[in-house]
Amino acid sequence: MSALRPTRRVRRPILPPTVRAALAPVAPARAPLGAPVGALIAALAAASPAAAQMSAAQVKAEIAFAHGLAQEWAFVDLAQQVLARVEQEGVSGKVREELDLVTCQVFATGARHERDPGRRNELFERAIREYTDFIDDNPYSQLKASAEAALVDTAATYARAIDHALEEAVGEEAGTLTARKVEILTETVKLTQDLIGALTAIPADDRTEKDLRELQGLMLNRGMMMAEIGRSSEDGTYFYERAIDCLEEIVFTFHEGTPPALRAYRRIGDVYRYKGDVESASWMYEGVVKQAWPMDPEEMRLLLETEGPFDRDQVAFRFLFLELAMEGLLDTFMARGEVAESCAYALHYYNTQRKEGLNYSAQGYQSLLAVARTLLEAGGYVGGDQARGDTRWFATEDEMKSEIRQRRQHDDAVSFALKLANTVNEENKGNILQLRAQKLISEISNRPGVVVSAEILVQAAEGEYNDGNYDAAIEGLWRVMRSLEAREPAERLEYGARVMNFLANSYRRDGRDLEAAMAFREGITTWQGDRVFDAWNAQGYYAMIKRVSQRNSGDQVLEAMLNEAENLVGRFGQERKQDEIFWIQGKRAYDAKEYDTAIPQFQKIGEGTNYYEKALVQIAVSKFRLGRADEALRTFEDYIEVYVVDPSKALESPIRIAKRTEAMAAAEFFRGLILFMKAQKSGDPSLFERVAEILADYADRYKTQDVLAPWTVQLVMQSHLALGNRSEARGAIDHMIRDWPDHRRTGSSSVRFYNAVKTLRAATTDPDQKKVLLREMAEFLKLGNQLGKVEFNPLRNESRHWMELREYEEAERVLSKLSERFGGDPEQAEHMAKLVLPDLGHALLALGRVQDAKAILNPLVMDDTARPSKRTVLNWARSISGWLTGSGNQVQEVPGAGGTPQEWQKVIDKLDTITKVGERWSSCEWYEQKLMMVYAYHAWSKDDDSKRESAKRQLRGFDSQLRDDTYAGVGQYCDEDEDPDQVERLGGKVLQSRFLWMARALR
Repeated sequence: MSALRPTRRVRRPILPPTVRAALAPVAPARAPLGAPVGALIAALAAASPAAAQMSAAQVKAEIAFAHGLAQEWAFVDLAQQVLARVEQEGVSGKVREELDLVTCQVFATGARHERDPGRRNELFERAIREYTDFIDDNPYSQLKASAEAALVDTAATYARAIDHALEEAVGEEAGTLTARKVEILTETVKLTQDLIGALTAIPADDRTEKDLRELQGLMLNRGMMMAEIGRSSEDGTYFYERAIDCLEEIVFTFHEGTPPALRAYRRIGDVYRYKGDVESASWMYEGVVKQAWPMDPEEMRLLLETEGPFDRDQVAFRFLFLELAMEGLLDTFMARGEVAESCAYALHYYNTQRKEGLNYSAQGYQSLLAVARTLLEAGGYVGGDQARGDTRWFATEDEMKSEIRQRRQHDDAVSFALKLANTVNEENKGNILQLRAQKLISEISNRPGVVVSAEILVQAAEGEYNDGNYDAAIEGLWRVMRSLEAREPAERLEYGARVMNFLANSYRRDGRDLEAAMAFREGITTWQGDRVFDAWNAQGYYAMIKRVSQRNSGDQVLEAMLNEAENLVGRFGQERKQDEIFWIQGKRAYDAKEYDTAIPQFQKIGEGTNYYEKALVQIAVSKFRLGRADEALRTFEDYIEVYVVDPSKALESPIRIAKRTEAMAAAEFFRGLILFMKAQKSGDPSLFERVAEILADYADRYKTQDVLAPWTVQLVMQSHLALGNRSEARGAIDHMIRDWPDHRRTGSSSVRFYNAVKTLRAATTDPDQKKVLLREMAEFLKLGNQLGKVEFNPLRNESRHWMELREYEEAERVLSKLSERFGGDPEQAEHMAKLVLPDLGHALLALGRVQDAKAILNPLVMDDTARPSKRTVLNWARSISGWLTGSGNQVQEVPGAGGTPQEWQKVIDKLDTITKVGERWSSCEWYEQKLMMVYAYHAWSKDDDSKRESAKRQLRGFDSQLRDDTYAGVGQYCDEDEDPDQVERLGGKVLQSRFLWMARALR
């Protein structure tokens, strides 16, 4: 599949000198189609007076400019103006034909970029008329074939646009659109046969890249036109067969595995799907995926061995074929009942995009919706690291839990599908993909038992409101309100006033004033409690009911409502109650840390008012801040255990209930905090147990407490650590990672848990368990470093852990961060030179980044004043000379970065020094280092042939000493080495086979 490579990017057209200056001040660079362009046209006219006759070169430059305006910036009207001005100059002959053809192209390009459906169809119709007229008027033109090919492509694109319109059309409108689609395709497909015949008649060796592109496009369009005609016919069998014949011809013409062949297979899959043959269709789609980016690891390994490695552009180009084929593949696999296989492919698509950091195309987002729909229909669970693209589908929760240990990596398929649909919704504002995503979100949210975030539903509805789709916004907002019926009172109160405000404004924008007034009224009466929206809803109710009553003078019901609205504005829109003023004044003093001033203000708030309980708690908090912890603790416990549970203190007002919830959240937190501080001071286990008990479910009960909830979970974790309850502590930190992955307390808690695991590892003797604990340490320290302050020692410790685990990608990430952050810090210069940079060089070599490794290590060795370690010298030597890997018949060279003669000589000198002080002729390590020296001469000989003899001379020394051309003695020393890592790395004839390889290479 060597032909599967990205095509060269098309450059923007060069602006003609006559208009370059005129365009310079225009901003933004891209305007909506049909935007006012009068000022720019005037500038263009001034820059190129009509009286001045244009040369042929100038005319061609203007034509290119007009085409660029339409294609690159969608300035169709401006492009027409430029072409009209050129036409006024009077052109003829071939230049005239070019001008007419570009006029066709301008309308076709404009249609492709237009978002408004009505305007888009007008431009497509105009483009087809222009192309048809050009072909009829220029039967002998050299440009006729190009015009016919462009007409075919434009008609095919128009047909797809009609398909999008048919998604929303019904009845007579749908019938009209379908008839027009068939008419366009039937007329245009007739052109394709002759055009294809003319191009295939050109000898293969004589075809240009342009010929091949046109042939591919024509054959693909012909096949799909046939298929679409069949799809719109009562019996499309004939057209389907002709479509498959044409598409198969692409494979024969361009050969198996090429991009045209893959596009053809994808389209053949579409045709089979139209026919209802889902099994054949799924084979075609699966074939595309297997050739572009297979799901099977073994197939992927073979692909990389035969055609890889791939750079970023090549990966993105291959991923494009997954985007093209995935929707059809998933639909057909599900239709066949292959649920598990379909889900595996769905997550293969998702994982590939996440792992490779790729961007979705429009078709890619459509396929992402297909992934979401597949998982929605399949149900089950999705487990694994979603951010890194390491997810798998499981039919049951038990299967997922047995395979995926971390709770934060557990998800159900329906929730995961909702996330994907919301991604498409958020990243495709104002186009058909957003509409499709919103429909899927709506479908998921209306499923029995599915709980969808109110925030997602609100965002979708607000998006419709902001785009002016008020009917859709109203429907969406009512869906939010229905979803809130089953939610907790605090969440209902949080969204109720806001949603009713948007709902009322949607009615208002839609001209439905009375409904707007009633929605505002509902917001301020039923959903009272949000200070901002209470004021807005009261004022909106007054404004709307006043407008309605003025149009219906004398209506007593409306007059009563107007009087009610006036009272609500007076209550919520203009004045604050006295207790609210005292609260604000006390809170202002508290925030300024003037606690002695704050307490008297809070004490002014009387019992029975909305702010009384919050004030009671805030007084205790202020005392705690003043160091009166015991006094504060008594107040908190009296409030929680006596006041709130008193039946006489029961509440009915939704505002008072919401305020009590806020007060309880603060009281319970500070009670737990004070007890924890006492436990730390005294070491009393019973106090730690009480903290863990009373705060265990705090975060679940007070989910809106973004500051206090993670803090309480941290206190619970620390209490369990103090009690030695490691599994419970791990549950708490997992809770933080799941719910607050970016919170600073999650970071600091990770460091605390890291220290606990570190202590446990120090007391562990089992090497396997020590490795497990080391990985756990590395992961928690990584999280702590990501969320905390950038400090040298924690980062250095993390890098050491990854190096010990041989997780070189992670190690390189941390070491590079250390280099960037502390490379210029004189206090860390010695650590950087002796520890960090040598480790970074080692990690880079392990990752195969030889040039980068040399750049890091060279200054550490080539400086005559430096005193590098033996490992640093050996790594530096490898970065220049390269090294041998593998064993047996699989020994391979890893090329080095090479070097100057001075660097090569220093490599030899350093290796010679190292081998002279080693255990000569008696250790595996010494033989490895001597082989490095032979290989270094061998690698140097590729630049300087005289060094080949030096390599041979070095090797002859082994032959005379060992007196065995099989180098069995080397293998024996490596198998008997005292270092188990050395035995694992070079034993079993590994080093021996590399000596044999070196001997063969030097013959």
